[in-house]
Amino acid sequence: LPAQGVPTFIFTQAVAATVWNVNHNLGKFPSVSVVNNNNVLMYGDTTYVDKNNLIINFSAGFSGKAYLN
Repeated sequence: LPAQGVPTFIFTQAVAATVWNVNHNLGKFPSVSVVNNNNVLMYGDTTYVDKNNLIINFSAGFSGKAYLN
């Protein structure tokens, strides 16, 4: 399947937090992958607020990046 040119939005959570509020403006409900500052994959509960915003809840606070496709 050829690449569709789908944008990847990278959200940086600079301050350790248990709740990440992500405004991505992708106009869809994207898949979400999260890594901490050591690039370890982290798992949280993602809630889609609407097609441009989501919230990720974690059991412990940390900083890192969320990759949205």
